[in-house]
Amino acid sequence: MNISAPIITAALSQALGPDRACTIAALCEQCACGRREMEQFLEDNLEKFPFVVVAGGRGYYRPVEAQQINSYLRNLHSRHRRMQIREATVRRRARLDGWSEQPTGFFEAEAKQLELIPQ
Repeated sequence: MNISAPIITAALSQALGPDRACTIAALCEQCACGRREMEQFLEDNLEKFPFVVVAGGRGYYRPVEAQQINSYLRNLHSRHRRMQIREATVRRRARLDGWSEQPTGFFEAEAKQLELIPQ
């Protein structure tokens, strides 16, 4: 990974409020890396920054109002809940489709006798 933590920390330290947010594209440009690589870096290193960092429609920034933290937390909670629903739906649908689920994951379904299924 080419990403320099000091460069990202310096950029984010100046990003006070959503109006001064750093976009992923700008951070990628500073470190000559790809978008996904930068997103993964930020996700993995969020707690290592010496200040709180939140994300919004304009990019990543340091909140200047409590409402900005609360809004970000609500957004995270909503995304988390949608992912839980999506996971439950996939699991339920896979079981209904005949996939075998074990504690470690899904396994290939038992072979179906297709000649018994009306066409």
